[in-house]
Amino acid sequence: MKRKHLRGSTTAGRGYGKRARHAGNRGGRGRAGGGKRGQQNMMSIRAQEHRYELSNLKKVPLNLNHITDILGSLEKKDALKREGDKIIIDLAKLGYTKVCGHFGQKRIKLIVRGRASEKARNEIVSAGGEVV
Repeated sequence: MKRKHLRGSTTAGRGYGKRARHAGNRGGRGRAGGGKRGQQNMMSIRAQEHRYELSNLKKVPLNLNHITDILGSLEKKDALKREGDKIIIDLAKLGYTKVCGHFGQKRIKLIVRGRASEKARNEIVSAGGEVV
């Protein structure tokens, strides 16, 4: 078994203590030693990092329980509309992609424009709202 660094020994297998002490002994720190061609290779690898991302859209869920808490602040921002006793929420305008979770104590009649999980959809419909 080949051991470069003998942990706990003063000489680390080199015979002389100062020889095996610093980063030069292992070729530098991080990406050091890439040189002219090594840096080019690193740039090509970095360019391919984001290749497999399906979408740049951040998937941000909105909890139904949280809607009841922030209802007042959303009204001040004109982010929701009222139709009689129902409240219309457009998720795209708010920056959310999906409604999840369940109501707390306070149930509201919602009309949600966007996606909703099955649990949230059942909660909204049972409260008298709908998901469009």
